[in-house]
This record gives sequence, C-alpha cells and structure tokens, in this order.
Amino acid sequence: MGNHADRTTGQTPGRDFTAASRDALVESLLSAGPGRPTLCEGWQTEHLAAHIVLRESSPLVAGLVLRPLARTLERKTMELGAASSSPPAYQQLVDRVASGPQPPARLRQNPQASRLTKTIQGSTAARRAAQATNLLEFFVHTEDVRRAQDRWAPRHLADDYANALFTEFGRRVRMMYRSEPTGVVLARSTGQRLVARPTGKDEETRTVSGPAGELVLHAFGRRDHALVLLD
Repeated sequence: MGNHADRTTGQTPGRDFTAASRDALVESLLSAGPGRPTLCEGWQTEHLAAHIVLRESSPLVAGLVLRPLARTLERKTMELGAASSSPPAYQQLVDRVASGPQPPARLRQNPQASRLTKTIQGSTAARRAAQATNLLEFFVHTEDVRRAQDRWAPRHLADDYANALFTEFGRRVRMMYRSEPTGVVLARSTGQRLVARPTGKDEETRTVSGPAGELVLHAFGRRDHALVLLD
C-alpha cells in the first residue's frame, strides 16, 4: 500500500492534525481501491468511505449513539457503499471524504457567506472542535484500511502528531476501558502512562505498552492488529 507518512511524519509547527489525518485516510482509500477488505466487520473500502460521508453529512449520524437509528444508518451505509463500488463512483465518494463537510448550497453561492464560513472553519476554535471529533476517528479508519491489506507496515508518526493523538486519546480513555475486568494502565513507549481503568480491591492490573498510535488502536478494539505488549 502507498505510505502517506509524509503528511503525518514531518514536523510542522501549528499543523492542522485533523486535516493531515483526513489526507492520510483519503490516500489509504485511494491506494486500496474499491472492493478491498477493512478491519471493520462487514465493510469493504467503499462502505468505510460511505460511513465517513454519512457521518459528516447526514442526520442519521445520530445512529452512532441512538440505538433506534443504528439499523437505519447501517442500511444507508451499505446502500451508499454498494452504489459506489465501481471505480468512477468510488473516486467520487472518496472525493467527498476529501472535501469534508460542506455548507448548504445557498451559502456556497453567496460570496460573503462563503467567505465567512471559511473564516469560521479556519478558526482555532473550529480546528479544536474538529480535532476532538475527527482526529482519532480518521487515524483509526486509516489503519482499518491499511492493516487489512496483504502487505502493510506500521507508519512512523512524527512526535507532534503522536502527541496530538495521545492527548486527545487521554480525554476519553477511561470511558473506552470502563468495561475491562481488571485495572488497565497504558504505557506509551516515550514513558508516559495513563490509568485507563483504575484497579479495584483484589483486582489485577494489566499494562498495555506501545507507541501512541498502537495504544489508540488497542483502545478502539483493534486488539488483534495493534502492535502492543501486554503484561
């Protein structure tokens, strides 16, 4: 697979890490092509791309947290993916992933409103909101594509990018490990540690060690594919 490490390995002060992660996801989707496997059960590459598009453009995204809508969201994901399985349709779908969420057409056609929208989207607050929403999502789905292919190698992530992943990850790590039967400590290869699940009375503690990206993958359920050490 093509390696998109150039956008996520170079050191660039003030980088928009979410944009870099989106670029890496797009590159992985294009490199794999339509009809290729992913680590997401039941999804091929076109379904994963459809998931991203619907997540950013459809009110059905509420199905990610509201069980009554989950089945409808999954059906729409499969339908959009199936409709995008040919190379031209797949390219169009991935182009939508690359473009990201777009304002309504009536705003895009108004030059003043369009300029205001771009200013807001480029603001520090908007970038922070996007990072909280998309940074980990895009990183994990990039690896969902890459690691499902026959030949892949782990990316070397720049320190600033890995730090951004680890910082965002740390804000939600306890929620992600709350159902574990033991205490869990995450030990980053740089020496940082996170208590993912506090150890209760008479419980054991398990330590998961690895680089920031691999710890993220472990937390997101890609445990058979995350390059970590368990102690």
